[in-house]
Amino acid sequence: MDRNLVSNARILGASDRRVTLQVVIPSATSWIFTSLHVSFGFALIGAIVGEYIGATKGIGLLVAQSQGTFNAAGVYAAMVILAVVALLAEGLLTFAERRIFRWKPADSEH
Repeated sequence: MDRNLVSNARILGASDRRVTLQVVIPSATSWIFTSLHVSFGFALIGAIVGEYIGATKGIGLLVAQSQGTFNAAGVYAAMVILAVVALLAEGLLTFAERRIFRWKPADSEH
């Protein structure tokens, strides 16, 4: 966060609450959404690995059982389910991010 923004808000007479609500939180939201995009993938991997190692339900258990019985279709089905869940979550995060950051210009790709 740019300290000049906080200083300018204080010079203009903003209270601590107003600085927090109108400067600090909006500045932090882009970092928060970037972190959400990255951390969701790690969380999904962690959940699946945990289910794979020792669970009585879940997609990780499906992968482990299918692998143990040489059921390639079951392994691929679990991977497709995981891919769909990951794509849906990423799409929802992107949708929410675009709605929240309407004011922000789109990134230009060269």
